[in-house]
Amino acid sequence: MKKVVLIMFCAVLNVALYAQHNKSSVQKAAGTQTEKAYFSLDTRQVSFGKLTVGNAKTMEVKFTNTGKKTLVLMDVYTNCGCTTVDWPRDPFAPGKSGVIKITYNPTEEGPFNKVVMIYTNASNKQEEIKIEGFVEEK
Repeated sequence: MKKVVLIMFCAVLNVALYAQHNKSSVQKAAGTQTEKAYFSLDTRQVSFGKLTVGNAKTMEVKFTNTGKKTLVLMDVYTNCGCTTVDWPRDPFAPGKSGVIKITYNPTEEGPFNKVVMIYTNASNKQEEIKIEGFVEEK
């Protein structure tokens, strides 16, 4: 009988210690993520509306560093030569905001859907902005 009680006590103690260790690991992982920069976009989709061939249009997307460390935009790519991006190279302290300027220069008629990829030092290292619109005849 003593063996059964001892085994049950050890099992309960083992479960309690495992739960405490698992809780501690989760808290540490969550703590390290919140101690980094975090890149927050105001929007992930931009509509350029209706455009005409050869008439470029620029739209701005605001972002904020909602993390606890300095944010740096490391690179910004577009998937088309008709889309250009002007983005700040300076670091952003926690709570500070900036603007990414996206210019679309339509070269042919019809609908368009493009992607702007943003690479940062933040815990969310890569984000994207989708742009869309329609190019009409002149």
